[in-house]
Amino acid sequence: MAEQRVVDGREMLPPEPLEMTMAALASLPPGEELLVLLYCQPHPLYAVLDQNGYRYRAELRPDGTNEIRISKRPS
Repeated sequence: MAEQRVVDGREMLPPEPLEMTMAALASLPPGEELLVLLYCQPHPLYAVLDQNGYRYRAELRPDGTNEIRISKRPS
């Protein structure tokens, strides 16, 4: 099983979490998933993902962390 790729942006200041996420997605193999952890709803990220063929699902953890799982849409 592949190692989980994670961008933990909870202690980063904008735009670093977005930049780190985009860099990680650029090297994400098909079929793998990127986990992004933030304390906010990253609406600019969602727009970029929609425009570039990614799918995502977000879930709010009890501690306030927004857990976003991102993968490439199948062709």
